[in-house]
Amino acid sequence: MKIVFLDVDGVLQPYDAEYRFYEIDKKAKRLVFDLSEKYDVDYEKYSIYDILAVYYDWNTEAVERLRKVLDETNSKIIISSDWKSEKFPYKMRDLLKIHNLDKYWYCDNTIIRKVLPMEEVRHLEIEDSLKKYSIDNFVVLDDLKKLGIYYPNNSVITYNYMSINNMNDCIKILKKTR
Repeated sequence: MKIVFLDVDGVLQPYDAEYRFYEIDKKAKRLVFDLSEKYDVDYEKYSIYDILAVYYDWNTEAVERLRKVLDETNSKIIISSDWKSEKFPYKMRDLLKIHNLDKYWYCDNTIIRKVLPMEEVRHLEIEDSLKKYSIDNFVVLDDLKKLGIYYPNNSVITYNYMSINNMNDCIKILKKTR
């Protein structure tokens, strides 16, 4: 199995994307209701800010680039992001559904609660997934530069959101045999 360890902020959601805050009005509840009906998911149980962020703030080009990586390499997603939730284990699958990416979702990696820098925690979570699942090849797609130290041959570090070069690098890594 090929895996993209996917972060959200700085990969799909640009740092400065804050349209969700301008859309938090009476229409926002209607949007959540409509999305719940369309995708048969109870989005009302999730933070409205998360729903609006996915809908308004995720960069559509980055989403399409991710889809191309996944399709061309026959890969799945393991969420490696602060967006994961112990309370709602299928939250990310449900959010990915808004962009029709849910079919690529494999799981969220384990949440490790340690007082360490974020990149070290993320590294421990990825290592746990690499031990737990039968992964033939992987790419770590994140904006944390220090993750490249842990996975120098399997990291693609983004800046603000996934670029065309990032997409091509992911494809190249995932098409290699280990």
